[in-house]
Amino acid sequence: MKPKMKTILSVCMLTVLLYACTKSDSRVPLDCMGIENGTAISDDCRDCHKWTVYNHVTHAVREVNDTTNEVLGDNEMFASPNNPMNPVWNTNCTDCDGVLNGVAVVDSCGDCQGAFLYNFTTHNPMDIVMLGGDTSGAAATVSAATDSIIIILPEHPMNSYWNSGCK
Repeated sequence: MKPKMKTILSVCMLTVLLYACTKSDSRVPLDCMGIENGTAISDDCRDCHKWTVYNHVTHAVREVNDTTNEVLGDNEMFASPNNPMNPVWNTNCTDCDGVLNGVAVVDSCGDCQGAFLYNFTTHNPMDIVMLGGDTSGAAATVSAATDSIIIILPEHPMNSYWNSGCK
């Protein structure tokens, strides 16, 4: 091989080697709080939540930015934001009817379907407003009048309205 060709190949190899070793311009991932490699996550309502430290004796809760450098005290433990025991996870969502924490959802046809009361003796459905996803108030009032009424949630198999608007 000619010396000029060896020089050109050496320069090309060195260029490739140096290019492969250069620092990437890709950014470090940010969590929803804007912290690099942070642990905060967004709930279904798009609210951002940090991890918390929970004291299981005093029930005190405090948010933390970094779980790796946090020192836990006596009776403390880390709690993920999406822990089922987190009382503020998904608490600011509105359903498709505009009810805060309601149960109405959009079916496959694009129709907003809410819950209703169904009398399985007379087969008469009755619309109800589900405030805060709480069915106990409506159910308690109606069940006092009759024991034949049940609550049918939007996606329940007995909901005959679910996907009924599809063409």
